[in-house]
Amino acid sequence: MSEASSMFDLISEQNEEREYFDTGGVGQSHEFYTGEEQFLREMRGIYGRRWLPVDHVSRLPEPGCFTTLNIGSGSLLLLRGDEGIQAYHNYCRHRGYKLVEEAVGKRQSLVCIYHCWVYNRNGALKSLNGTYFDHFFDKEKNGLLRVRTEIRHGIVFVCFAEDPPDLDEALGEFDRFADVYELADLECVQYKDYPVASNWKLVAHNVNESLHFPTAHKDLHKVTDFDAAGTYDLEGDDIVGAWQMLREGYDSISTTGRSDRAPMPLVPPEDRRKVNWITILPNLLFGLTTDYVMMQWVWPESPGSCVVRHFWLFHPRETAKESFSHEPVFALWDKANYEDWELCERTHRGLSNPMWSPGQLSLDEEVVAQIDAWVLSHTRDMEGRA
Repeated sequence: MSEASSMFDLISEQNEEREYFDTGGVGQSHEFYTGEEQFLREMRGIYGRRWLPVDHVSRLPEPGCFTTLNIGSGSLLLLRGDEGIQAYHNYCRHRGYKLVEEAVGKRQSLVCIYHCWVYNRNGALKSLNGTYFDHFFDKEKNGLLRVRTEIRHGIVFVCFAEDPPDLDEALGEFDRFADVYELADLECVQYKDYPVASNWKLVAHNVNESLHFPTAHKDLHKVTDFDAAGTYDLEGDDIVGAWQMLREGYDSISTTGRSDRAPMPLVPPEDRRKVNWITILPNLLFGLTTDYVMMQWVWPESPGSCVVRHFWLFHPRETAKESFSHEPVFALWDKANYEDWELCERTHRGLSNPMWSPGQLSLDEEVVAQIDAWVLSHTRDMEGRA
């Protein structure tokens, strides 16, 4: 057995000797899911303090490549400069004009068209044409404001806190999955953003359980077995996860259920029908399958709205082939996504009723309870103010 196989098998065991299997779980309050005060606590205590996974390195392959992302009321600019990928606050230092509106692109200079301040690909201020200052102005101190940036397993992380937590402790055992699926080497071949009129936690719940597949996702239910599934007991402050099996006769989550792509080289043969659903809290779900990897974020906008960003990544050995196509994969997930957002939006409308009271969660919804407990642990002592 290879080293990769032995590591993977180690976390392929479900441990049912834990508290949840004795007590089950219960949902949280109306205010927890829909309230303005709780939302502000989350933006301060989680999105303002924890490490946030924000992108994949394959989308920023060359100097000058950039991506942007809105988080709450702020905007983030990821830019590959001469020394690698760095995150910045996406506004001009002069008067606060939002610098880049495009979601993805490539530029060697970033020009603020309000007053023609120009920044280079390393975030430094190059020129300020048409703006005149006295001798006290220091151009060196007026570059773009940096955001703390780290890269692990091909994932770009940012943290807005002055004293960030330990990223490796937060990720815990995630490296076992990342290594087996060669996450750092995969290529993002498509992304799509979906606006959802729902609280972000309801989306996080939805994508972390398959109990709704038989009624909501007939295409997914055809190729995956919602009952052949379980929850992992993973080490790591910000990691939760579960697994699910493909049905006999299928080897891919796609409209056809079959793939002409070779399996990921390091995935053990006995695990090739397994789908690993691993979440880096607060908001990034991985669907780790034998022939591709899905990354799906949910980014909060308000207590009742969010944006879901979905990536589809494939092994470069496969994307290099002339015959490569990911259309059956994209078609299935694009349809399933719209089905999910309807579920989340109707759930949000239901939970918005102050008369709603929390319901019992089943043993198949353990990750839902884990997500709520994690959010509570990081917001309980936060004041709900902007």
